Amino acid sequence: MVSSKISTWIRFRPAVLGIALLLVVTFLGLGNASAATTHYISKSLGSDSNNGTSKSTPWAHVPGMIGCSSGAACTYTPQPGDNFILYGGDTWVAADLGINTCPSGCWNGTSGSPISITVDKTWYTGGSWTRPIFNLQNSTGTLTGGAVIWLYSDYWVFDNIEITGYQQTNGGATIIVTLGAGNQVQNNYIHGWSRTAGSSANNSYAISTNVSSGSGGAGSAIHDNVIDGSDSPNLDFMGGILHGVSVYNNVIRYVYNGFNGVVNDFHGNLVEYNYIATSGDHCNMVFPQNVYSGTTLWLYNNVVRDKQCGTTVFTLANANNTNLVAYQYNNVLYDNQAASGNDGLGSGGHNATGLYYDYNNTVVSTTNCFGNGEAPATKSTTNFENNHCVAPTVCVSTGTTCKNLGGNLQQAIGTTCGQSPTQTDANCSANFDQYTASATYAYSPVASTNTTVGAGNNLTSLCSGNLAALCNDTTYATYDSVNHVVVMRATVGRPGGSAAWNIGAYQYAQQGPPPNPPTALTAVVH
Repeated sequence: MVSSKISTWIRFRPAVLGIALLLVVTFLGLGNASAATTHYISKSLGSDSNNGTSKSTPWAHVPGMIGCSSGAACTYTPQPGDNFILYGGDTWVAADLGINTCPSGCWNGTSGSPISITVDKTWYTGGSWTRPIFNLQNSTGTLTGGAVIWLYSDYWVFDNIEITGYQQTNGGATIIVTLGAGNQVQNNYIHGWSRTAGSSANNSYAISTNVSSGSGGAGSAIHDNVIDGSDSPNLDFMGGILHGVSVYNNVIRYVYNGFNGVVNDFHGNLVEYNYIATSGDHCNMVFPQNVYSGTTLWLYNNVVRDKQCGTTVFTLANANNTNLVAYQYNNVLYDNQAASGNDGLGSGGHNATGLYYDYNNTVVSTTNCFGNGEAPATKSTTNFENNHCVAPTVCVSTGTTCKNLGGNLQQAIGTTCGQSPTQTDANCSANFDQYTASATYAYSPVASTNTTVGAGNNLTSLCSGNLAALCNDTTYATYDSVNHVVVMRATVGRPGGSAAWNIGAYQYAQQGPPPNPPTALTAVVH
């Protein structure tokens, strides 16, 4: 009935009909203009004058790339839900880079429809898919502050890109900067950086979240990235990650600072082989200075090892926050050179106050496992339970109140032992009860008779919210150095009910052997 009335009304009003048709066409046009689109990008195959909407007619540049000077790609305004697919194995050089998502006004996605710079693993050059490559050719790029990727806008995904050839020429800068809300920086491989002889020797970072401008990174995440300086000629200036709301499942190695800054959730990361800056600055492995927002810090399921420098702090949850509550659990820390005062899990410092709950950590240290803080006043309180501490001292109380909640085990380092004792050394075997760095999971129990097995307190009552991970499988990041990807491995979870837990990060009786390494791998030399 309603449609009949409208039809009759329009039939006798031809002028109105014309207006109605014009409005329909206009609205349809607007709808098409704002509809999400997939565009394909190839430096070797594409042209910015193509339509970019198929693999056979790709653009050469992503909108916002510095090297995009003319053509449809350079005038296009990204819309929520757009995907920009980069050709696998293709290379963009310094003249093409970097990328600015706010060239003249910001291009924002939405929480349900982010804008993605990503890949299609069925579209690539060569015999198999590899990441697209951004090769800076020993330059910094051309964006403000020397950043290469400038994610100032909201709800972007930057995914699966290899970035190499970054060179610091002056002060510190960052390769990938995210300033907007809800951005995801994921699955990238960053390596091969250097600095000129006259540049400062610190304060660059591979990835950072700017917490003081833009949307301040609210709701953003940095995950599953590999930051590996093992092929870089200069290890004394590049840090791993600076600030982040949620930072998880990353491999960070051969940098002078692993993680530094504010964060709410730091878990499942592998941080190893840190180096000290020639300026003497830090050499932190994991250094949360404060929480990004609120009052709670989560630091769990991380492996932190092989620190290559003997100065400053090792791992410190540190905040000038009177209401801080920090949960540090299921972390494994070992084979780290002695630090000044503490090379274990720190609690407080720099006038911080707060409560720290350290559960089921495995810490091998030449000084102490927990504590730190600053004299003379006691500012922080550390509550530790079910921790396996292999060190001369369990908890140093300078500036920190140490409360033993029970279930902890201390094993002193023998006079003839280093930090990685072998089972063939009688003195070491007695002290470490066969716990070694060479075990499949470092310092995990290898037999049901080991002293950590069944000797801890049952903490099932705590396992809710973020602390649910305390009871679940303990997952850790490992590094596939052939494909430069993060591989997560899981150990057996804690028993439910009232059964006793093991002490330390590992529960005995692993669920079978660890996953087999991938087979039929082909090394790709770039």
